[in-house]
Amino acid sequence: MSDAALKRIEKAVQRLAAQQDEICERIAGIEARVAGPGGSQDPTRDEVIAFLDQFRAGEALGEASLGAWVAVCATPCLRGGLRTVTTREGSHARLLAERIKELGGSPSYEVPEAVHDAAMQGAGGTDKSDAEKVKEFVERFPDIDATLAPIHQLADRLDADQETQFLLRTIAQDERSTLEFFRDACALLNG
Repeated sequence: MSDAALKRIEKAVQRLAAQQDEICERIAGIEARVAGPGGSQDPTRDEVIAFLDQFRAGEALGEASLGAWVAVCATPCLRGGLRTVTTREGSHARLLAERIKELGGSPSYEVPEAVHDAAMQGAGGTDKSDAEKVKEFVERFPDIDATLAPIHQLADRLDADQETQFLLRTIAQDERSTLEFFRDACALLNG
């Protein structure tokens, strides 16, 4: 066999090895998704409904508490952003409730009363300035990606339910916008 033929064979073997490495990486990624945080790719219907229901309740509380903040907000630029965020939170709550019903469930989760009362008093109270409230909010959610991770983790497991998957993905985009708004407002109001 000639040197040229051997070199062509070596190049072909190298290309095959590179392709095999790429295929192994893809398989490892698929295996990781299938193993997922819950042990399987497809969560149970009850698991999805429970997640959506708790998320819905949190978004409804967000709408109510931020609405209370809007009512007492003394900072015009913040008030405008809060109105937008309040509307999104309410929209998310309604969309999640609809999806729960479409999946055969019934929205029923209620935020514990102490959590509800604390959120309403904290946001709607006048004992703290808007700048202080924004700073406290940002400090509660210091890492945007970590805050959104549970939403993305469930969405990643919902390949068999793409409607819920992409409902969650688009809500997560809105939530990222909200968290970024609060960071920007904190920088503006707190220097």
